[in-house]
Amino acid sequence: MPRTDLDAGSSSDAAPSPDAGRSADASRSVDRVRRDDAPWSHVSPPLLLAVLVVMAGDVVTTGVGLHLGLDEGNPIVATLLAHLGIAGLVLVKAVTAGLLVVLPTLTRRSRRTFRLGSFVYLIVGTLVVISNLLAIASVAA
Repeated sequence: MPRTDLDAGSSSDAAPSPDAGRSADASRSVDRVRRDDAPWSHVSPPLLLAVLVVMAGDVVTTGVGLHLGLDEGNPIVATLLAHLGIAGLVLVKAVTAGLLVVLPTLTRRSRRTFRLGSFVYLIVGTLVVISNLLAIASVAA
């Protein structure tokens, strides 16, 4: 007599899955391929959120510093600020975030590339925000 799901101790009335004949390893590798094929599967939401928070911190501290009479140290951003105001900095941050998400799709290891780029941005961006805060503190004191 053939063995059924009920004989195996399962209480499910569902039909057997199409993957039922595959080994567990083969099923895992198929799942991995499916997940990696998703367009934005390389993006870690918590890591992207951390990058966006640092970007927002840079925009806010730069805005405060400019309001207090400080100058932007990056000549490219300074030019954009002169022509577009704080929207120029927001544009730079939006383009940077877009590149951080899209460029890794051009590599064979998009997840690793995204994470590396994000960590580099987090380090540099955090240093910029700290520098901005110190400059603001020196002017405000």
